[in-house]
Amino acid sequence: MSARSVLLLCLTLPATSCVSYTTDPTDPVTIATEVRQRRGGRFTFAQAVQTAFRQNAELRTLAAKARGAGAVVEPTELQAEWRSDDDMLAVMIDPVAMLDLGARGAANSEAHAAAEEAVLALAAGRWQTAGALAEIYEVGRALAALAVPSLALDADAYQRAGLASPLAADQLRAAQARANAERIELDQTRERLLADFRRLIGLPEYEPVELVPSDPAWLRQPEATDQALLARPDLAVAAATFRTADAAFRRAVLEQYPSLMIGPDIPLLGAPLQAMAVLRLPIGASGRAIAARERREAARAELEAVCLEASRQAHHADADLAAAEANAEAAMAGQRASENMLAGALIEARVDGDAFERVANAAAMAMRDTMERRAAALELARARVRRAVAYGWPVSSTVAAEGS
Repeated sequence: MSARSVLLLCLTLPATSCVSYTTDPTDPVTIATEVRQRRGGRFTFAQAVQTAFRQNAELRTLAAKARGAGAVVEPTELQAEWRSDDDMLAVMIDPVAMLDLGARGAANSEAHAAAEEAVLALAAGRWQTAGALAEIYEVGRALAALAVPSLALDADAYQRAGLASPLAADQLRAAQARANAERIELDQTRERLLADFRRLIGLPEYEPVELVPSDPAWLRQPEATDQALLARPDLAVAAATFRTADAAFRRAVLEQYPSLMIGPDIPLLGAPLQAMAVLRLPIGASGRAIAARERREAARAELEAVCLEASRQAHHADADLAAAEANAEAAMAGQRASENMLAGALIEARVDGDAFERVANAAAMAMRDTMERRAAALELARARVRRAVAYGWPVSSTVAAEGS
């Protein structure tokens, strides 16, 4: 066999497993065109979560990173050397690396840890997205229960008839203006919710969507236990980040040591085989190991910070939910009382022309309590979801890595 043939074989064998490059002419116009092809419709919470897992751009980014991380395997080298003066071909490998030991084994361990970290980051992203969707559904359910009282009285007519003082007429007009503003606020809140919903499931802004109401008991509050807190996906990601940093430190330590490549020195003119070895001596590699050790220490501190932040969030979520429940109960009682007062005043005004001032006062109180009820109801809806999410809800049945 000629030297050219042997060299050609050494060059072509590694190329058989190479990935070919393909172009992807992506630009904003292409992306916008793809997004416009998606369609809305009616979505239950489960359907919305599945659609988000499939179309949400951030989740698709995390999924692609997870697939890429899972494909990483540290390559090993086959070193070939041809000397024309004596027509000799040396082919050498690192036997330690071939056994997946030493620096290459550590590199593959690091790649495995990074792949696990990427998968857990995807799970955490899905958890956060599902929690954001749950908040939209819960706030939407709270909005559906809100209404603005009707204040269909003509203050000008009462004032012209001498049955309303200018102050009482202005008070009623102010209440009517508040009622109109409250209806606009409710409509805009719904529109903002739907806009956030479209963004989370990857739909264009103009696509019509409808949220199928959830059962009032659909949101299950986890128990406030350390076990639930420590099972949060973001803590799992931080722990995986530490494991990746630890594997990177081990790799940097092993890369400080010499490596040996051995193999036959093949005479192409028929002489006996000879042994060949190349010793690689890294010089000044300690700096990388020191840096990797400090990065591991940083990852450990970050894990501690995430644990403390999770505990803080859970504590605040418990307190916020208790306060929101009390505030919502008080606001509901106040609105019920003011609405009853308004209804009585309106009935009285039909038979007593001098009752307009009581109507104006009751209308002002009713609108004040209606606005307070709306704020309290929406805050309670958000507090319920955020408290559940703080303890790791939605659980794996919702955030399972389907389609990853």
